Amino acid sequence: MTPFNRRDFLKGVSALTLAAGSGSHAKAWFASGDFLPAAASNDTLVIVFLRGAMDGLSLLPPSASNANRGHYQSYRSSTRIPTTGTGAGLALNGTPDWLLHPRAAELRDLYNSQHLAMVVAAGQMQPVPVIRSHFDAQANLEFGIGGGTGNSIGWFTRHLVSGGLPATVPLPAVSMGDITAASLLGSSDAITMIGGDSFRLNSFHWSWDGDAADPPGVAGAGAIARLNNLWNGTTALERAGAETLASLALLRDVDFAGYAPAGGANYTLPYNNGFGQQLRDVANLIKRGLGLRAVTIDLGNWDTHVGQGNPTQSYDWFGNQVESLSKGLNAFYTDLAAGPTNYMNQVSVIVLSEFGRRVLENADGGTDHGYGNVMLALGGRVNGGHTYGTFPGLAGEQLYEGTDVAATTDYRRVISEALVRRMANPNIYYVFPGYSGYSPLGIFQGSDLPPANFDQIFKNGFDGA
Repeated sequence: MTPFNRRDFLKGVSALTLAAGSGSHAKAWFASGDFLPAAASNDTLVIVFLRGAMDGLSLLPPSASNANRGHYQSYRSSTRIPTTGTGAGLALNGTPDWLLHPRAAELRDLYNSQHLAMVVAAGQMQPVPVIRSHFDAQANLEFGIGGGTGNSIGWFTRHLVSGGLPATVPLPAVSMGDITAASLLGSSDAITMIGGDSFRLNSFHWSWDGDAADPPGVAGAGAIARLNNLWNGTTALERAGAETLASLALLRDVDFAGYAPAGGANYTLPYNNGFGQQLRDVANLIKRGLGLRAVTIDLGNWDTHVGQGNPTQSYDWFGNQVESLSKGLNAFYTDLAAGPTNYMNQVSVIVLSEFGRRVLENADGGTDHGYGNVMLALGGRVNGGHTYGTFPGLAGEQLYEGTDVAATTDYRRVISEALVRRMANPNIYYVFPGYSGYSPLGIFQGSDLPPANFDQIFKNGFDGA
């Protein structure tokens, strides 16, 4: 494959977004070699954000043998996951205290085959008091600074800057969605797309749309050639426009519609099919060898204040969501793990939400905003088949502020372990300013590196000036 210089590609879907992305100066520091950390690995880290606050006690309810089962049953009736009969939770090998939601059969199989791990009572340990606003909690989590929305630089961006990424990676980061995930804000390495087929410029006035030199069947190629002449100056806007076209050209030859998943993987989901198609596009990009290192994907609609549903009844909104998550992740794993290459040995997936739900269900058959939650980790180099973290209990005195599952594992601890052990980036105190005392839980396989902090170099959190 012809090498591309990543500094020639300012990834994005609009000149405004691209112009807003800083970072070239920061990369110049690293390119000098004086502050470059150990070389990055070739791994890809995929963050699946369950926006809306997923109810961890419904995804992973206590089993009959769990000392918390009695408390759980006293708090919940219409949202309760039973242990026997219709809608019973799924047993997990070697994990007698917990069940999986009955519509998470694929996650159960991934767990039992040692590819999926779960972290209980995970969440944002700072700030205190707990943020209960979706918007603020999501921003706080994605900026990763332990409180507030920071300086509009996401934690994933700080990882890309500090992780020793080679100069010839053509496509370091992708944010799947109609807007850039906050964790990748400020990055000049990330493109944003709803889907692969939508990352095109194919509609123009007829006089611009044709050209004798157009590749056969490629609509808009003539217009794109003309646009190149518009963005040949040296202003920031013109550079952004030219780099946008370069990014479009990079993905122009990727056949998204004709991609054939391996291993019998089926990305067509009964609910939230867009999530499946985005996972499919990411798998395609990983196999193309474009150097994809950072990916964000959203699965929304977890805000279940009213009518959360129940697996024992015909109406099961939460179950629909879980089934989408379960089948989608299973298709992704199956596709990438199939064949001798087994791409999943270099792909790690972390699933998280901004906060959990209240332990006590409300009068509307739903659950309100809570605190501690469940995180998932999936991959060929994940020490799966285990639950990690310390569950604080559901007795009244064990609940945070008397209402919520307490958070005992900082979400940054889980991500930091993936960055250190899988991405070979020890600069986690730069990635997560204000975080300290890192200690791996043992979720991910890989070498441990001494945690480092680059704040002395990038005092404002990003730029070296």
